[in-house]
Parts: sequence; structure tokens; C-alpha cells
Amino acid sequence: MRQPAAPPMLLLAGTSEAGKSSAGEYLAALGARRVKIRTVLVQLTSGRQAYHEGVETREGFGYDEFVSKLLVLTDRGEAPLAVESFIDAALAMTVKRTWPAPCSIIFITAPELIRVRRLAQARGLTADEARRIIRRKDERKRVHEQLPAWRAITDHWVDNTANIISFRARLRDAFQTMQTAPGGIQP
Repeated sequence: MRQPAAPPMLLLAGTSEAGKSSAGEYLAALGARRVKIRTVLVQLTSGRQAYHEGVETREGFGYDEFVSKLLVLTDRGEAPLAVESFIDAALAMTVKRTWPAPCSIIFITAPELIRVRRLAQARGLTADEARRIIRRKDERKRVHEQLPAWRAITDHWVDNTANIISFRARLRDAFQTMQTAPGGIQP
């Protein structure tokens, strides 16, 4: 079977502290090459200079430049990519539509209470501090405003209610589906 021009790809998106990084780690354990979206954003020249969590990136950039920089990160015929953390539904849809191999979007969300507990435990915060941080992140990323768009374009919607077995099963199913799609890498 002829290899695609680029590897299949899963785009990981979702609310903050819902499990996107855990999903990326698990997909890497399954054989995907894990790429943080920041790796691409720091290479862009179009758009406005912006700082996110202390790192210079870009906002308002050309989506075509983003896709071309993402393609540069791939070696022909390599393992599928798992790219995290998409925050813009329009960018995710553009990448999915223009990617020269199978590409699926996974949106991961979790109830606020679980997200707050995760962040508080990870950083040693009070629940109120964690809740404020999560709400600010979601507001900055316009998550709630974009939820209808995410629901319309997402291939795999994952409600991560802290059941690791079902969470990983959903991710494994998405990974296997993407690999066996026409043009995907056969296991």
C-alpha cells in the first residue's frame, strides 16, 4: 500500500484540565508522535506576537502557514501524529480539511468539579484558586463560545469523568479508526 504524503493525525482539543495532555501521553504510548501545538506556534511569522504561559507565540496568523509548518515537522511515512492542544475550532477544521492524510479531531471535556480537583491537586491550590484559573483559561480561549462549533466538527467527543479505563478505550478507538481510514497507516 502506498504511504500517504503525511502521516495520519489526531488533533486534541478541549477544555482546560480535561485531560488533553494525558490523552497525548497515552496516544504516544500507542505509537503516535506527540506534538504540542506550541511547537508549531513558535515557528510562525504571520500574525501578531503574543505571549502564552511565558512563551512567545503568534495570534491571528495565517492558517495556511500553520499547516505548512506542521507538515515540516513530519517525516514521510512516520508514526501518526497526536497534536495537542487546539483552542480554535476554525483552525482545527482548516487543518483537518487540508491535511493530506486521514485527520480526526478529538474534543476532551470534563465536569468543572473534576477539572478543579485535578488542577488543585497538581499545583497545590485551593479549590477556589483552581476554579478561578480554569474559568480565566476557558474565557481567554473562548471555549464556551466555541462549543457549538466544536460539536459540529469533532469526530470523537470524550467526556472525561475520571474513569481512566473508559477514557483510554475512547482514545484507543479513535487512534485505531484513524489508522485504518482509507490512506491511513495499516497496523
